[in-house]
Amino acid sequence: MSTPRPAPITRPSPTAPDADWEGIRTRLLEHLAVNAAPAWTDHNVSDPGITLAEAAAFSLADLHYRTATRGFDDWPLEVRGWADDADRHWDFTLPAGRWDPADDPADPARSPADRAPVSAIADALAAPATSATILEPLLRAAASPADAAVVLSSPPFAAAFRPVDRAAVAALLRSRLVRRVAHDEAGTVAAALDAALRTAASSPAPGPTADEVAAAALDGVLDLWPEEIAALLRRERLRRSRGILADRLEAVRTATAATRAATTAGLAAAGLDADEARLAVAAGPTAAGLAPEDLEDAQGRTLLWPPHPIQALSCEPATAADYATRARADTRVARAWAVPGRLPGIAWNGLPTGTLPDIGVDPKAPALTLVVESRQEVPAAGEGNFLRQVLATAIGPEASAPFPDWRTDVDDVAPRRLIGDEVGAALLARSPVQVQATLVTAVGAGRDRVIDAARARLDAFLTGGRPGTSVPAEPEGIDGPWPRTGQPIGGWVPGEPVRFTEITEALVADPRILGVENLAMRLDGDPAFTASSAGSLPIPGHTVPVLSSGRCLRVRFTATGGGSDG
Repeated sequence: MSTPRPAPITRPSPTAPDADWEGIRTRLLEHLAVNAAPAWTDHNVSDPGITLAEAAAFSLADLHYRTATRGFDDWPLEVRGWADDADRHWDFTLPAGRWDPADDPADPARSPADRAPVSAIADALAAPATSATILEPLLRAAASPADAAVVLSSPPFAAAFRPVDRAAVAALLRSRLVRRVAHDEAGTVAAALDAALRTAASSPAPGPTADEVAAAALDGVLDLWPEEIAALLRRERLRRSRGILADRLEAVRTATAATRAATTAGLAAAGLDADEARLAVAAGPTAAGLAPEDLEDAQGRTLLWPPHPIQALSCEPATAADYATRARADTRVARAWAVPGRLPGIAWNGLPTGTLPDIGVDPKAPALTLVVESRQEVPAAGEGNFLRQVLATAIGPEASAPFPDWRTDVDDVAPRRLIGDEVGAALLARSPVQVQATLVTAVGAGRDRVIDAARARLDAFLTGGRPGTSVPAEPEGIDGPWPRTGQPIGGWVPGEPVRFTEITEALVADPRILGVENLAMRLDGDPAFTASSAGSLPIPGHTVPVLSSGRCLRVRFTATGGGSDG
């Protein structure tokens, strides 16, 4: 009798969404293996640092999963960061961690309930005499907040909850009732608000607001307190606001600074309030006409969550790819890349490179240059202005005003909105490449036809670019508020060298060419050719190669059919 052998242990092949987690985890551990501190030698799963890294990888993968399964079409109006605390939540707000600002919460003389009100409420609701099971039916039966206060002021509840927390306790224990009514009577609430809005629209005389009229109509119909009915009406208003924005999303996303006022007015006419209409334009990828400060309060706190990309321009970190993506948000830009070094063009402060010693052209400088390809030819006289405008799109207004005049303490080392990053801009240029070679072909082939066909193949290769370095398509299934201005597929990456092996492949693609001898290349204007033994021909960082008009190809005929590979 043979014992069946167990299946061999194999590595799992995760599928989405777990594949994202596995991919992030693998890349993270590979990075740690190379860059972690020398003293960190244990990279096994039992190491606490690896556990933390895996937790971070899971959180990022979970974020990807959530954004992939849920759109952000109505994002600016979802989290009402500009609203009062009571209006930000449709049912109630629990006063987590509240204390009297005049007192020190760490004062040992203060009670545990003073220092941690939420924990104290939770402990009291878990106690047998004051449990939620006992208290919730009593608060549901209360006809008003005053009746609920009487219940909570009576033994044994009076000793369990501080007076300042009793309103929160009542809201907490009635929340299940409020949610059930909100679900079951959503149509009733919507119909009452519709009727109130029609009445308000047909009445020229000032009177109660539509919400007040709807609340009066619902009083006695819904078994809720007036405060809770008002909360349900706020919830219905929020649902409608998000629907209004979703219906007009295309107009918002295509709005420009010139049409922003009309777009905002249209949103307000459709039913958004003043704050909603002002901030709804943030659904557009470039938030036409808005500055970061327009989406923040006086203390610099964002009114939107997650923040808009233009707010991300005011803080770090930002990657090189982020800057290039922002540059491509300019409708006049076809393609853009972030290239290391300071290249000819416009420096971080809006001045042409080379006008000051510290912004001279230096490919090895610790800087980034946004190399951009314009959709239309840019006149030489307007090149600087064009690059400054693109740079302003990518990094903010500091491109034209690096030292804002509203600062009275500005000097060369004073912090500005951009911290640390030096980002300039350059216009994509073409570097004509001369290819010198002797093409070996059999006797009888037409010399001019062989050379013309070889030049056509070289021209097609240098114009089309290297397929292996084409930018991949954007991943599918991921959506969010950030502008996803992808790089078109194809073409060359600026500064990429031209390999001799690729030139050889293009030349010998014609079966009439038996070999290539004495292959060399140079850029127009270089004093000498670079031999094929160098492996590749360097290209300036702000340029891509094109075939030079110079004709440096020759033909050698062979009667034997053999040839050299050059």
